[in-house]
Order: sequence, then structure tokens, then C-alpha cells
Amino acid sequence: MSNGFLWADALENATPEEVVRFAVEAPKLFTVGSVGALDGATRDSGLLLTKKQIIDLRKYEAAGLALPYTLDDVTDYLRFGAGQNGGPGLNPQDFLTTFLNTRNHARRWSPLRERIMMTGRGLKDFAGSILTYGVSMKEVYSEVKASGLLEKHNIKTLEQLKQLELELGDKFPGIELEEDTISTLDYYLRRIFEKIDGNLKTVEGIKKDLDLFGYDLREHVLPGIKLRVGLIENNSLAEEIKQLKAVIDERAKEIDIKNTEYKAAVQEALKAAAGMNIVGLAMAIYMGVEAENIRARRNELYEQQEKDIQILTNKNQTLGSLARVKHDLQSLIVVAVDADVATQNLMHVWSVLHLCIKNSTGAVGRINDALSLRIFMTEFEEVVGPWEQIKSDSDKLIEVFKAADEEYERNYGKTSRAMAFTVSLQDTYPALDLATLRVSHAQMSEHRTQAEVWRVKLNYLPDLFDRFNRLVHGVGQGAMGLQAAALESINALQVNLRRLGSFEKMLEEENDAQEIEAIKAERQLLLNLVADTIGLQGTQVRKCLNEISDAFDPRLTLGYITDFERDEAQAKAEVVVLKGEWVALKEERKGVIDAIDILEKNGIEQLGKDIGLTIDKVVALGLAPPQVALVMFAIEQLKKTIGDIGKGIRFLDMVRESDQLQEKIATLDKEIDLQDGVVSASAEKIKYLQAIHSIEEQRKVYVKNYSPAISAFEQYLAATDKDSFTDDDLRSTAFKEQTKLFIAFLNPVSVPNR
Repeated sequence: MSNGFLWADALENATPEEVVRFAVEAPKLFTVGSVGALDGATRDSGLLLTKKQIIDLRKYEAAGLALPYTLDDVTDYLRFGAGQNGGPGLNPQDFLTTFLNTRNHARRWSPLRERIMMTGRGLKDFAGSILTYGVSMKEVYSEVKASGLLEKHNIKTLEQLKQLELELGDKFPGIELEEDTISTLDYYLRRIFEKIDGNLKTVEGIKKDLDLFGYDLREHVLPGIKLRVGLIENNSLAEEIKQLKAVIDERAKEIDIKNTEYKAAVQEALKAAAGMNIVGLAMAIYMGVEAENIRARRNELYEQQEKDIQILTNKNQTLGSLARVKHDLQSLIVVAVDADVATQNLMHVWSVLHLCIKNSTGAVGRINDALSLRIFMTEFEEVVGPWEQIKSDSDKLIEVFKAADEEYERNYGKTSRAMAFTVSLQDTYPALDLATLRVSHAQMSEHRTQAEVWRVKLNYLPDLFDRFNRLVHGVGQGAMGLQAAALESINALQVNLRRLGSFEKMLEEENDAQEIEAIKAERQLLLNLVADTIGLQGTQVRKCLNEISDAFDPRLTLGYITDFERDEAQAKAEVVVLKGEWVALKEERKGVIDAIDILEKNGIEQLGKDIGLTIDKVVALGLAPPQVALVMFAIEQLKKTIGDIGKGIRFLDMVRESDQLQEKIATLDKEIDLQDGVVSASAEKIKYLQAIHSIEEQRKVYVKNYSPAISAFEQYLAATDKDSFTDDDLRSTAFKEQTKLFIAFLNPVSVPNR
């Protein structure tokens, strides 16, 4: 029978006999397909695994171990500017946490890899031995039966056969007979069963650690790296640099103005001192004090300017460092994502091996002393049978690791990616929309990262984030739970379908009424066991669904968004008003500054002791008409502002008014910054809540597309429920028909959803 025929045609309108044959051949063919041995397969030899994926894990390990892992090393790697810490979630300690988590996780791969390879070799060796034991057991049974010992001693059960002293040493190589121990079948069976149980415990230990390795990579390491990238992408450093540069540019203009004012005040003081009289001396002292005040203010501006220029330099250095770190982290994400894919496939491979050994131990558990010899031989074949595939799979797993190691040492040769092997689904169990489940889960993870970025930056409603963070983790666990339940169910169905076929063949051949009743009793136990097993898996899937089914009422947070939108709109409107006032003050001050500049450049000292500025005095300076008009306009504006002007507007009045206008402008700058902060904070909180709402929307999508899995389990259990049939023959027929359809439904669900 060709592979294509087996999967495409054998199940269509299949008879019960064909279903049994399918049950025998399907597990073998499934593994053959997953190792790339089918006709036309393009995958490297490996169980749903490629050399490249093993290499990807080596690359991830190397990348993780290369990360800095002390605070000093991280600080040196980041190379932020002096006094800069990168912003919320981006300080050296935050990066150290992410790097340590990644590095410690990567360190777990090498020991795990060694255990997998060593255990694989051990499984291969033991499989060879137990296959020999299977042949030997058939020989023992045949020899004892042919010798007449069964009739002579009236041996009917396994317990009676165990009591016979037999020469079995050469039948079971690798099991040494202890001193003073009688050679009995019981002794050898116990040693065989102990070895099987030991292998199961070893494989279960690795499975537990491998599953945890994959879970931590997917749920902790990758989100941690993505969080740092998200925080870098949304940090406010670039905007801070822009604002600081504007402040520096504005202060440079102010320094120029103070230089002009200082020069004019000094000149006036010198002119007054030249008068050589009491009034002139007093004026000189007064103007000297004013000049010193202007110089002190100018020096303050110089000092602030130097500090801000240094801060600007440090911020620019930090921004450049963050851009470099972002590039490095994005490269690390690519490596980690490839490692995650490889880990998922390796977990699947190991789960298949684990299930094969569980099948063997399950058969061991069904062997008891009360079994008839014929049923014992059937069950012992079930003990031995899985080890043929375990031997083959272990060998292939070792080879793919070996080939990957060789290729890694040759600097990453090209390999093809694994391609999941699936079969067509029947209409009876509608297919799950796995693509939608995958995309929905991915979008929830992305929205979770976005929300965490704003949560770290704003520290706003952290409990709300924690709830949805748990939800996304629950979705991830639900995806794993569904895959595991599907894989466990397929295994249980295939094993018991094969056993059912054996029982029904025995019923056809058996004539003894007592034996027939015993076989029917075993068949009934089998059908009940399958129902319990599938029911348990269905319960696990329902539990996963219940964990993510709690709906979130967004009415309160939608109200928050409305409030923030109103605050944002009001703040923007206020900014418009404030900027209008700011522009008006800037224009007013510009007129004063221009007048001061004209007077300083055209010899204000010529006005003599009386420095009240009238049009005659201004004209006397020899100014051009436009200059006279500009100065007088400034004087008229100052008269309106100052009020009681006494002898008129003086040059120093103009200087003081310029400073007062600058103070008003600075106050408006602060008010504008405050309102801009309201706009920014409101917008960021809106984005945070929108990310939370997006997670909730995707949760609804995920639950809707996850729920049919529950219906499928319930449908299968209802279709094979014992209360629905008048006898076990009808139930057995229904079991075979429904099982092939349910397996077809479960097959694509049982592999990693990538």
C-alpha cells in the first residue's frame, strides 16, 4: 500500500477491517512522515525537526552566553552619556535583568542537549534488547506449548506459567540471573518491566525540563527582549533633545541681548562719571550697579548654557547607544524566535517518544497473573511493539543532532525547514481555524508588549495590566494544553484501535465460550478506558478555555478614554491660547530689544545727564527716521505698560522692561510645557487603554475559535457512549468509525501551530 493511498483513500468508506489495518499502520506512517521518509518528502531526516533547527538552538545558546551579565559590563556595553539612564525601563539594571534571564535560559540548553542524546542512545540500545525479548517470549510460549507442559500441569494462566522452572538465560540477553535465583519467567518479566519503567522515568524527566525550557523561552525570554525593544522605540529621548536644543537656541539669543545691554550700561556709566560732579558721580554709580546686575544675569545664562550643552551632548550619545542596542536586540529576537520554533518541534518529538514508552508501560500495567496465556501473549506484544519505533526514532534523533553539530562547526550549512505532515479532515468534525488562533495569540502578545511599555513608562493602572498579562499567559497555556490533549488523545485512540482489532480477530478465531466471554470483557474494559481517557483530555481542554473566558467590561475604561480625550482637547486649546500670548509678548519684547540695540549703537551717552527719552533727544542722536519711529514706538508702548513715568522713559526702564517681558515669556513657556505634558500623558494613557482593549477583542476571537475543540470532544464522547448502544458489538463498530474521523480532526491540532 502506498503512503498516498493510505492517507488519501484508505479512510473513505472504510470497512471495520480496513479501519483496524489503518490503526496498525497509521502510527508508523505518521512517524515516517515526520522524519521526512515519505515519497517526495523534502525535510531532513528528523522527527518534525531539521538540522537547521538544532543549529538554531546552538546559535541561541551562543548568543545568550555572549550577553554581558554584570552591571559594570552592561553599563560599559550601553555606553550612555554621563548622567543619562535611558529612561523608564531602559536603565542598566533593566537591561541586566533581561540579559541575565536570557543568558541563564540559554545555559540550560547544553546540559539538556547532552541528556537528550545520552537518553536517545540508551533508548536505542534497550529497544534492541526488548525486541529480542519479544521474539524470545514467542519462542518460550511455542516451546512450552509444544512440549505438552501446559496440558501436563493444567496451566491456564500466567501465574501458573510463572511457577514453572525453565531454562531461559539465553532467551533474555542482558538480564543476568542473580545468585541463588531460580530461572523462572516471573523473574525475567520483573526485570524487563523494571527496565521499561526506568526508561519511562528518565524520558519523563527530560520531557518536563524540555517543556519548561520551551515555556520559559516563549513566555519570559522573548517577551522580555521585545519589551526592551518596545521601550526603546517609544522612549521620549528624541523629543527631549529637540526641546533642549530649542531652549539652548533661545538662550543663545538671550545672551546676545544681555551682551548688548551690558555694553550700553557700561558706556552710560563711563559718560556719567566724566561729568566730574556729584550728580554725575551718583549716576555713574547707579549705572555701574545696573551694568553689574546685567553682567551677573548674563553669566548665569552662560553657566546654564554650558550645562545644557553638556546635557545635550550626553543625551545625543545615549540616543545613539539606544539605536545600537535596539539593533542588537532585534537580532537577538530573530535568533530567539528561531530557537522557539526548534524547541516546539523538539518538544513534539520527545512527546511522541514519551507516549510510545507510556504505551509500553500501559501494556505492562494490563498484565496480571489472572490473564489467560493467549491474552498475556497479546499484551506482551503490546509491551514490545512500541520499542520497534522507539529504536528507529531514537536513532534518527541521534543522527540529526550529530549532523547538526557537524554542520554548525562548518559555519552553518544550509538545511531545509521542517514541514508538518498532516492529513485531510473529514466533514464530521469541522476543522479548527488554526491560522486564526495563531494570529490572534500573536496579536495578543504584541498588544501585551505595547501595554507593558506604557505601564512601565506611566505606572498607570498596574493591576489592570497584571490581569491581562495573566490572560495572555493563559492563552499560551491553553494553546499548549490543546496541542498536548490532541497528541495524548491520538495516541490513546491509535493504541486502543489496534488492541481492539486484535481482540476482534481473537473473537473470530476462538471457539471456547469461556475464552470468548473473557475477550469480550477485555474489549468492554478497553472501550470504557478510551472513553475515560478522552473525557479526561476534553476536561483539560475545557479547563484551559475556562481560564480565558472571563470577559472584561470596558465601560469604565472607555469612560477613562473619554476623559483623557477631553483633557487632551482642552490642553491643546489652552496651548493655542498660550502660544498666542507668547507670540504677542515676543513681538512686544522684540520692539524693546530693537530700540535698545539702536540706542546702544548710536551713542546713547550723547544724551547727557538727563536720560529721559523724548523725541527731541532721540532725534538729536542722528537716527534715521525709521529708527526714530521704532524707538518712539517702543517708548510709547512702555508708557502704557509702566504707568507713572515721572520724567519719562529712560534707557534703564527699557532694559528692565525687556527683562520683565522675558520673565513673562519664561512663565508662558512653563505653562505651555505643562499643557503639552497633559496632552502627552493623556495620549499615552489612551494608547495604554486601547492596547488593553485590543487584547480583550482578540481574546473574544480566540475563545470563539477555541470553543469548537470542546464541541468536538463532546461529540466524540456522545457518539461512542456506552448508554447509546444495546451491545458492545455495535459500540465497537461505532468506535472504529468515529475514531478515524476524530483522529483526522486531531492530527493538525497535535503539532505546533506555526
